[in-house]
This record gives sequence, structure tokens and C-alpha cells, in this order.
Amino acid sequence: MGKSFLKHNSKSLIRIKKKWRKPIGIDSKIRKRTKGAPKTPKIGYGSSKRIKSLNATGLKTIHVFNLNDIKSSIILKRSYSYCLSKNISLKNKKLIRYFSNQVYQK
Repeated sequence: MGKSFLKHNSKSLIRIKKKWRKPIGIDSKIRKRTKGAPKTPKIGYGSSKRIKSLNATGLKTIHVFNLNDIKSSIILKRSYSYCLSKNISLKNKKLIRYFSNQVYQK
């Protein structure tokens, strides 16, 4: 992960939170982008479209809500990783895990 952009003076003053806010002062050196001032976020710092939707392992993530979600994506199993939704009952989670283990054993 690259350097994060911080709000001006957030390193030296405790009362200023360490998250980015655009500088709006009339004489702000950061807003004017003077030489030596900290960098501001720009569109060019973004990730490429090719890797933006991938997770750390290089796979796309599918959120699974029921057994049919896994059954419909069996063909694509090598290019996707699965994430179980939080609002699934324990019984259904066990059923989904059992089914996915049976499919991936083959």
C-alpha cells in the first residue's frame, strides 16, 4: 500500500484527525500546490482498471448468500474467491461449506 494522504498539520496536532480533507484556506500552500508542499490526491494515483476489483490473491470476490450462488459459479471456480455473507444462519453456512468442499475435492 502506498503513502496515505493526510490532512495538513495532522502529524503535529493531536486534535486534527489523520484523514484527508481538501485544504480550503485562501493562503494554503497545499491548496496552491507550491513547491515542497505535501502532495494532494489526484486521479492519476488510482489503480488500473485491470486490477482494481481483485483481492490480494489476484482473484475476484463473490459474496455468497445461499447455496445457489455456489452452484451457479462452479464453472468459474478457479478465477473467483468466495466470501460468505454475515447474515446467513449457521445451518446454511455449514451446508454451503460442505457443498463447496465436495466440489473442490474433485
